[in-house]
Amino acid sequence: MPLWQLLTPENAFTPEEKADIATKITNIYSSDWSRENFGFELPKFYTSVVFHEVKADSFFVGGEPRDNFVQIEVVHIARTNEQAAALAGITVEEILRRYFENVNSILKPYTIDRGLEVEFHVETAPFETWQIDAMVPPEPYSEEERRWYTENRSSPYGAYVTA
Repeated sequence: MPLWQLLTPENAFTPEEKADIATKITNIYSSDWSRENFGFELPKFYTSVVFHEVKADSFFVGGEPRDNFVQIEVVHIARTNEQAAALAGITVEEILRRYFENVNSILKPYTIDRGLEVEFHVETAPFETWQIDAMVPPEPYSEEERRWYTENRSSPYGAYVTA
C-alpha cells in the first residue's frame, strides 16, 4: 500500500484530472521508473488515491479559512525507504530525493502552477499491520507478490490465507 489522501478545495480538479493524477501516482510505484529508481515495482492495485473535496469554510490553515490549499497525506506499507535504497544500491537520502523530485514534477502542474499551496507528508506503517482481502500480503519480492503484480489483484496463496 501506498495510500494517498488529497484534501483539496471543492472543484480544484476535474474528474479527468483526478484520473490522470491517480495514474501518475500509481506509476511512481508500479512502472519502469519505479524499477529503475527504487529497484521494485508494486502491484498497481496496492496504490489507492482518494480525493477529499473540502468546502472553503471547512478548511483552515493557521486558523484562517483557506480555499487554495492542498494537504496530501501518504501512508507507505509495502516498502520502506531502507528496502528501496538497498535494492537500488543507493542511500536513503537519494531515494527520498528521487521520490520527492518525481512527486513534485507530477503535482506541480495541477497545484503550484495553478496558485494552490501544497503541504505533503509521508508516513511509514509496519508491514505486519496490513491486510488485503483478509490476507497478509505476500512477502516483498516473492513469487506470490510477482503473481499479484501480473494479475493486478489479490488471490489466495499458501499459508497466508486467513479464515
